[in-house]
Amino acid sequence: MSEWILHAIIIYLILSLALTVSGLIRMYRIRRHAGRKDLGKSRMRELAAEGRFRQYPLYSPDEIRENKHKGAVRISIFPADDGDEKKPYVIVCPGGGYAHLVTSYEGYPIAARINELGYTAFVLEYRAGFDCSSHAPMHDLAKTVKFIEERADEYHVKKDGYAVVGFSAGGNLAGVFGTKEWGYERYGVRKPATLMLAYPWTNINHWIEHPYWNIWNGILGIVLSERGNIFMFGTQSFNRTKRDSICVQKWITDDYPPTYMFAGGNDVLVPSGSHTDVLAKELKAHNIPLMYEKFFAVPHGIGLGDGTNADGWLNRAIDYWQEQIKKEDEA
Repeated sequence: MSEWILHAIIIYLILSLALTVSGLIRMYRIRRHAGRKDLGKSRMRELAAEGRFRQYPLYSPDEIRENKHKGAVRISIFPADDGDEKKPYVIVCPGGGYAHLVTSYEGYPIAARINELGYTAFVLEYRAGFDCSSHAPMHDLAKTVKFIEERADEYHVKKDGYAVVGFSAGGNLAGVFGTKEWGYERYGVRKPATLMLAYPWTNINHWIEHPYWNIWNGILGIVLSERGNIFMFGTQSFNRTKRDSICVQKWITDDYPPTYMFAGGNDVLVPSGSHTDVLAKELKAHNIPLMYEKFFAVPHGIGLGDGTNADGWLNRAIDYWQEQIKKEDEA
C-alpha cells in the first residue's frame, strides 16, 4: 500500500472519529435543554400536590412472585385537566436500547406536554436490561393496554382510539407492537389508532444493508444492535427468526396503524438512512397513512426537542393522531 493511501486512511479514521465523538457530545448537550426534564418534574409535583399523580406496579404480587423481573415494570399516570368529556389516551414508551430507560427525558416530560394538549398519558417503564427477556417489553405494553381498559372509567378515558408514542428503542417497541405478527393481535388487545415514533430504532439487525459511511458510527451500530439482541433474547437462544422479529419493516401489513415519525439529520446512533427511511419506504409500499418529518442538524435523544428544529413535533403528532381518529369515525 502506497504511503499516500495509508495517510488518507489515517486521516479518514481520525476525522470520522472526531465527528462521531463530537456528535455524541452534542447529543447530550442539546438533550439537557431540549428534553425539558424540568417540565416532567414540575408536572409530577403539581399532580402530586393535587393528589392526582399515581404510579403503580403493572403486575400483581402473584405475578411478580412467579417472575421477579416483572417487578421492574410500572406505569405512571398523568391525568388530563380539562372537562367531563372522555378522550382517548396515549401510552409513552421511553428509549434506552433495551438496556435501560431514559424516562426523565423521554417519559415524564412527554406525558406533561400531552397533558398540556388535553389528553391523559401513561408512562410505561417496561422490562429492560437484565430484567428483559424475549419480547417482554411487548408483553408489558399489551398488559398496559389491558390494565387501562379495565380502569377506563376510573381514569376517565376512552378504550378505543389510543395512541402509542415511542422513542428510539421505545419506538422499536411501539413499531413492533403495531404489527399483527408480533404485536397487538398476538396479545389479544385492540390495535392502536396511531403510532408516534420519535427517532425510532426500527432496523436493528439489517442496518448493514444500508451502510454508514463513517466506520465509527458503524461500530456503534454493531455494539448497540448486539447489546439490544442480548438483553432481549439472551446470549444463547437468539437466532435469525428472533432477530428479525424486532425489525419493524419486516412485518408491515396493509392494516398497520397510521404512523407519525420523525428523525434528526444529525443522529449518530440511529441514522435515518438506515432506519426511518427504510421503514417509511415499507409503509408507503403498503399504503399506510404516514406523516414523516426530518429535521436538519437534530441529534438523537432530544425528547420534546424544544428549541431545536424539531420544536413542536409532538403537537403535530397529536394533531395527526386526532385526524386519523376522525377519518376512522367518518369511514
